[in-house]
Amino acid sequence: MKINFQTQLTSGQFAKLMGTSKDTLFHYDRLGILSPEFKAENGYRYYSINQFDVFKVISILKDLEMPLNEIKEYLNKRSPHELIALLDKEEAILNEKIKKLQKMKSIISEKKRITKAATEINPIDITIEENDEEFLIITEADPFTNVKSIYHSMIKHQNYLYLNSIDASHKIGWMRDTKRVLANETFNYDYLYSRVSEQSNYSNFKREKGTYLTAYHTEGYSSVSDTYDRIIKYANDKRIEIKGFFYEDVLLDDLSVRGYEEYLIKISVRISKM
Repeated sequence: MKINFQTQLTSGQFAKLMGTSKDTLFHYDRLGILSPEFKAENGYRYYSINQFDVFKVISILKDLEMPLNEIKEYLNKRSPHELIALLDKEEAILNEKIKKLQKMKSIISEKKRITKAATEINPIDITIEENDEEFLIITEADPFTNVKSIYHSMIKHQNYLYLNSIDASHKIGWMRDTKRVLANETFNYDYLYSRVSEQSNYSNFKREKGTYLTAYHTEGYSSVSDTYDRIIKYANDKRIEIKGFFYEDVLLDDLSVRGYEEYLIKISVRISKM
């Protein structure tokens, strides 16, 4: 066979064009996935530029984690209909991966936003803020007895989200009824919550738009009740009426600080118009 150097490339040239190595081309040849169009008597291998698209498809399928033996099986029975069926299947897999990556990106972006904002907070301050309404998924908390009760409440909440395929990228928050807090009842949480979008069919609670009193706690969960007391004292001193629920969110956790005793916890409660 006469070699046409205008259309055929050495294995080195083809490898360079494809951004791969000659070893990869040799491996594909041994597996029968992609063989040179021509092998000269001196052992030189020549690839056609027409094999460019075949190599690119193999690379894409490999990047999609399709095993080489399955790629070989497809190439052995290739046809327009087989290609359409294969691409339909891989497109569905790719769409699912994109969905997962977008969810991961959303979680990372939100975590970065919260952490950055937390670094700019003066935890000593008690502030009054205007908050938009938020849509929540809430589940009842078990009566607080020890750390295990907290754990069981979190498992129950996470199971509810999982069983209903609810995409909630925010961390779990905790709610306490202001009436029970003001009555100085034994420390207890009433609900756990996760934020969801307004479009969620599973939202079962709406945090009202309004004015909120906000404080921060930095000395761990064992003394978090101190900050509730600080908020109540501030409200009494300013003659501010608090109502609804206290909302408790962790802003800095083990990803950025060492141990829960260094967590930054945000506690907020709605107040009447001043």
